[in-house]
Amino acid sequence: MKTERTKKLEKLLQRKFDPRNDFYVFECTIGWYGEEIVDCIKYNCQREITCYEIKQSKQDFHSKNHLTFIGHKNYFVMPYELYTQVKNEIPVGIGVYVAIDRLETKQETEINEFGVKFERSWAEPVDGLKELYCIRPARSRDLKADKEVILSSMLRSMQRDRAYALPQE
Repeated sequence: MKTERTKKLEKLLQRKFDPRNDFYVFECTIGWYGEEIVDCIKYNCQREITCYEIKQSKQDFHSKNHLTFIGHKNYFVMPYELYTQVKNEIPVGIGVYVAIDRLETKQETEINEFGVKFERSWAEPVDGLKELYCIRPARSRDLKADKEVILSSMLRSMQRDRAYALPQE
């Protein structure tokens, strides 16, 4: 059973995809008798597979559910508040999209050891559920599963979703 927060994160992620270029499915079981489920998997016209694991709380992040990072690129999708709590636990190479309300510009004036005054500015995310912001890009790597198995798993999951969406007679 999905929480409202998880559903909102899914909708935000869905808005990131280009309907002309990206083919995606949520809750994709990998393999015919697979026990691994990817929260969301995307295949694009550049033949790149990206996996997304949606985490909505610290308990969810630390749960025993397997992280299925088998794609060329792999991301966590989570609220910004959660990211601030677990950022040091995220493996190298795994990207992160955070849900934010907006980016807030911050400025700071400093004087260095030579007396030169300079200004520093940066964007600080504000926690919320209005948009997704890539706070950490994923590194590209080799697939961790056979491409044919991944694509057939996606097709099977897409067919499942289509069957549920068809009107009943």
